[in-house]
Amino acid sequence: MSGGLCFAVLASLFVVDLVFAFNEGQVYRGTIREDALEKQEVDLDFPLFVRNRKGLSGDEICGYTVYKPNSAPIPFQVILEDRKTGSAKIVLAKGSELNYESVKSYEFEIAADDCVTGAHSVREFVHIDVEDVNEFAPAWKEQTYIAEVREGLLHDQILKLETRDEDGSEAFSKVCQFHLLTTEVPFEITKEGYLRNTEPLDYSSRHNFILEVQAEDCGKKLSDRLLVNILVKPECKVGWKGIRSQMGYVVKSGQKSVASNATLEMCDEVCRVTQLSVSIRLRSNETETGCEIDTDAISSRSSICGRHPDTIDLLPGGKHLPSVDGAVKPDGVVEFDGKTVAVEVPAETFNGRLESRFTMSTWLKHKRQSAEEEEEKQHILCSADGEGMSRHHYSLFLHNCRLVLLLRKEPGPGVDMNVFQPAEWRWRLPEICDDKWHHYAISMEFPEARLFIDGKLFVRSKRNGDIIDDWPLHPSRKVHTTKLIVGACWEGTEGRFGQFLRGQLAELAIVNNDTETDHVIGCINSCREKIDFHAISEMDTGMSVSMNSAMTQIDISGHTKESVENLVSKIGYVNPRVKMTPESSHLTFETSVRCGDGSNITIAKSEATINFVEERHPKILLSSSTQLTRNEHEVVRGEKIFRDFLVIVQPFVPGTKDSDLTELPAASGVVHHLELCSVVVQPELDVTNEHFAYPENLVKQLGLSVELSVNGMNVIGEAKVSDYIDVMRGIHYVHRKADDLNTRTFRVTCSKENGQIVSNELVVELDVVHTEHRPEQSPDHAAADKLFHSVSNYKGDGSKLSTKPEDKSSGVGIAAIVVICVGFLVFIVVLGVIRIRSASQRSVEVNVEEKQEMEWDNSALTITVNPMDSETVYEESEVNGLHAEETDTDDDIGSFHDDRADSSDDDEHGRAKSHDLEWDSTTATY
Repeated sequence: MSGGLCFAVLASLFVVDLVFAFNEGQVYRGTIREDALEKQEVDLDFPLFVRNRKGLSGDEICGYTVYKPNSAPIPFQVILEDRKTGSAKIVLAKGSELNYESVKSYEFEIAADDCVTGAHSVREFVHIDVEDVNEFAPAWKEQTYIAEVREGLLHDQILKLETRDEDGSEAFSKVCQFHLLTTEVPFEITKEGYLRNTEPLDYSSRHNFILEVQAEDCGKKLSDRLLVNILVKPECKVGWKGIRSQMGYVVKSGQKSVASNATLEMCDEVCRVTQLSVSIRLRSNETETGCEIDTDAISSRSSICGRHPDTIDLLPGGKHLPSVDGAVKPDGVVEFDGKTVAVEVPAETFNGRLESRFTMSTWLKHKRQSAEEEEEKQHILCSADGEGMSRHHYSLFLHNCRLVLLLRKEPGPGVDMNVFQPAEWRWRLPEICDDKWHHYAISMEFPEARLFIDGKLFVRSKRNGDIIDDWPLHPSRKVHTTKLIVGACWEGTEGRFGQFLRGQLAELAIVNNDTETDHVIGCINSCREKIDFHAISEMDTGMSVSMNSAMTQIDISGHTKESVENLVSKIGYVNPRVKMTPESSHLTFETSVRCGDGSNITIAKSEATINFVEERHPKILLSSSTQLTRNEHEVVRGEKIFRDFLVIVQPFVPGTKDSDLTELPAASGVVHHLELCSVVVQPELDVTNEHFAYPENLVKQLGLSVELSVNGMNVIGEAKVSDYIDVMRGIHYVHRKADDLNTRTFRVTCSKENGQIVSNELVVELDVVHTEHRPEQSPDHAAADKLFHSVSNYKGDGSKLSTKPEDKSSGVGIAAIVVICVGFLVFIVVLGVIRIRSASQRSVEVNVEEKQEMEWDNSALTITVNPMDSETVYEESEVNGLHAEETDTDDDIGSFHDDRADSSDDDEHGRAKSHDLEWDSTTATY
């Protein structure tokens, strides 16, 4: 309240000061348009005359004096109209112009001048406002506008159209209306300039809209027309794209990329990604290890990998081991029921004593059981007292989903019986109870024990990998023998088996007094199908990648979508199996996203099914015109070198030649794909003068990419064969200086399945025909042109020559020949005159016989020559070709439409035939 009161007081004082300042003089206010002409009058609110004669002595006024408030010029003058009353008017001074954008108003004082004394009257204040004129039309801030609109939604503000206007007043610098000139489109523009759609857009019916708009300011001036391109985007569905749901894997084909084109569509309207995590898992319906778990397969792999020669097989049913009825399956896998199945290893197979260095390995399949059953130890192998006591000397057993190795130190020389020593190694492993086949190998170099799971070394941690110390075993008179049991443990005090194994074993082997190499352990497990990943070096800062030991799961996490997509695209699949199985494997992609607002989004799971197929030999056959002859002008404009390009993909047919394309109908209902087409140029391209042009719009629409180099170009990406045909047919070869080019060779190959299936090599040769243009010949120049014709028909390097009429390029040469001929004629005339004068001086008389063949006539020298009988003959094909050259133009390089019915020009251009010039001496008169 106090602030408002102070403002009111100050305003009152200001008004009082104004009244005091002008209480003796009149205040005039006027307006004038900024486009006013010289002498145009200012429109004042009161008539201008002398109201207060204070200071004036006479009765008449001679004029008015103008007082400027500053040094700025005043573009006005006061014109006196009545000397008695001092009536006057204010007009725009001569040579002055007004500009509202520069000065919007003028203020000055005037005083009447006394005609008698020259004194001035009381000063009077004049304020003149310049009225703005709409001089400028609105101008767009951008030359064009492009916006993307998601289909199926209504958008209130797709984009804002903005203008600028150089007019100074708001009335004329403001846009009052936007006009949408394009009719029958589902869009409108608000007064504020916001473009919006009036109905949901449908990507399937229309991919984009080109709108023409115009702005109108409040002074009715219109802007230039502006084009607005609205791109319709398909409905955004959050999830992975570019991962094929079905893919085939050829046995023994090595690594196969499974997500090379994978992108994660997040939809900007949904989430701004700050953390992205992807878990890729490999799930198989076949034997879980991927290895053939049978006696022959295991034996074969062991032999191939070079297993230790002292390896001893302890599994029941193996060499020198008793069989267990009903437990050993036909493939050699032994089923242990946890109740009765157990077998003792004979001493002749293994003496039962383990040294400080050994490797123990087995294939095991075991599932989680009841809590009561899990509390019981389940022995894979156990060496225990044979009688009197039930001590365990060493054993390998399962307990609560842990794998445990027990190794008690035996009494002997150098063993301190009063010192604790490592005796038990425990590993808590999820693989133990997942009911899947796994390979376990323990290499002991006492006191260090290393565990390998499926060929991968287990990394011990503080929470996993406990080592328990115990006393060494003391000698006992009660115990005379030990028993080595597979599938259970012998209880010597009770004389029976106990702690039975519930699960399956496919191998149980020991290397004693030595260890198996890490390489062999890994090799034995190399038959496992797995995820292949070798892009750790491409990780960005802040990313993490983790993999399980079996390489059946990989977790990737990063802060940006692009960095995670890059690593996912490097994921591959490998299956070293040599036998095809009817089962399929599955890759699942589980994705979670953290958004900028802190919310989390779980992406729908994506899955790729991998089907195993036999090794096959399909053929990719390429066909096109291989010999092209083109005029140099066609090459300069750009020549379609593969205009009749054709691809046929067929299963391998023995004895089929690449040329037998018509005898290989495409398989019905099968859509084939290509992944690469390569064009190699020989020799290398001169990039300053030659290049390839390709249908960029089509390539982008198909999701392909193009690599250009001096060696040629590559079209890359998975697409249908028909799409590749369209792209290849749209490729143009351009050479700016085709007159320097004779031949170009292009070698084309296409491939699929990561380059494992490659087409035949298509070789296309382009010959460039060089042209010489000749004008129509006149009879006067026949002799000279004969000489020129003989010279111009010579071209080095075997180039072909064709002639065309009305070529001005040879005019200079012809002019030179004409000058020479005229000079020669002048020389003959001069020579004749000299000889006549010489004869006259010597007074020698010459008599000429009547039948003399030639006589000089000094009065006139006449030479009559037959015109050159030269005729140029064109074949019909050349005439048509010339016609086409003048009227036909190539398709737009940016267009992906191509008329496949258009065949390449296989015929050579017709050659111009000309007769030699002949002199007809019978018509020559001298």
